[in-house]
Amino acid sequence: MIRLIYASSATTAFNENDLMQLLGKCRANNEKRDVSGLLLYAKENFFQILEGDEGAVEKLYADIASDTRHNGAIVIDRSEIEQRSFPNWSMGFKNLETFDRRKLRGYNDLLNHKLSKEEFGNLGQEIIYLIELFKEF
Repeated sequence: MIRLIYASSATTAFNENDLMQLLGKCRANNEKRDVSGLLLYAKENFFQILEGDEGAVEKLYADIASDTRHNGAIVIDRSEIEQRSFPNWSMGFKNLETFDRRKLRGYNDLLNHKLSKEEFGNLGQEIIYLIELFKEF
């Protein structure tokens, strides 16, 4: 089993309705593939953890990377895992633009501005840390 974490930039801003439609599709696709994870959205950036069978996760990521609603996708981490961090979520979701940051101890504003592909790569470990805070939330 693997965990894949990636970041990308939306080609246009997503409103709440757009995000809910995307989330519905993500959950349906992930349930079919037995993939779990978490999707975060902030300032036209997507951050996502995908967990599951290596073949299923890699195929799903290939589909995601070719989606024209975003660009600049970069894998921040690809690791073998013993167990899932989000076993009960076909796809958990947080819109960080409306999220009350005070509820999550250790959260900082790193993800609250539009990041470039280079920044995704340079800030990889910090992004992983922030994303993993949500497994306890």
